[in-house]
Amino acid sequence: MKGEIENMDIKYGACDWALPGNGIDSVRLAKEVGLNGLQLGFVSYERGFLLSQKRFRNYYKEEAEKYEIELPSLAVCEFDIYGLKNPKNTEKGKIVYEIIDLVVEAAADLSMNMIMMPSFVDGFIDTDEDLANTAEALKYACRLAAKYNIIIASENLLTIERNKLLFEKVGEENLKGFYDSQNYKSFLGWEQVPMLEKLYDILYPEIHVKDGIGEEGSSRLLGQGDTDFYGTMDFLKKKNYTGWIHLENYYDKLPLRSMSPKNHVDIVKMDLNILKTACE
Repeated sequence: MKGEIENMDIKYGACDWALPGNGIDSVRLAKEVGLNGLQLGFVSYERGFLLSQKRFRNYYKEEAEKYEIELPSLAVCEFDIYGLKNPKNTEKGKIVYEIIDLVVEAAADLSMNMIMMPSFVDGFIDTDEDLANTAEALKYACRLAAKYNIIIASENLLTIERNKLLFEKVGEENLKGFYDSQNYKSFLGWEQVPMLEKLYDILYPEIHVKDGIGEEGSSRLLGQGDTDFYGTMDFLKKKNYTGWIHLENYYDKLPLRSMSPKNHVDIVKMDLNILKTACE
């Protein structure tokens, strides 16, 4: 029918750090609940980064093959603690560049297509100096990742204009943006859909979805918070979005875990059903 929007070609995933068990047995769990893949978290510096060790990367490869679960990307959650905005000559800055070296090596070995690098908490970009330092780190990451045809995706809370400036300063073709369905609302009080509309053309086709009320992130099933989750999904439908959508609600944390105290995995299944229905 003319004007009818076709169903999106979606792969359903989850952030392994948000699933019950905090990554333990996450590949088999993904298979059990009906996911296509997992975005793995690169943590933590204090524990030596599990995925910087080849034996553990091999474990994930074997599990992924066994359960037919894809591992499309890594997210450097540790940049919330050692932010990309830290100058290269500082103690934290040196750790940032060490992490970049390690995560690119890991992603290449795991045959991943993308590394997501967030700029929140310690990495929150406020001043012009913050932006310049972040751009310098992202440029380094992009050039290193380009050797393996890996995309670097920046997840941040910048305005449209400041995002444009960040991309200009980095100046590398393998830099993309990353969208999360709650972060602008919970951190800044901005409406999500207008930001998605303006950022869409620079986004990598892999996004996070979660919901909540006010500053309370990941605290409601999808569509039950104040983030206009369905507005996000309607826009993606209009664009006939093709790519990954990852669940990032924390199902074993309160208040969500109270929905099924004896089996938090049931809550994941509820949320995945909501997401799949919204994509139809």
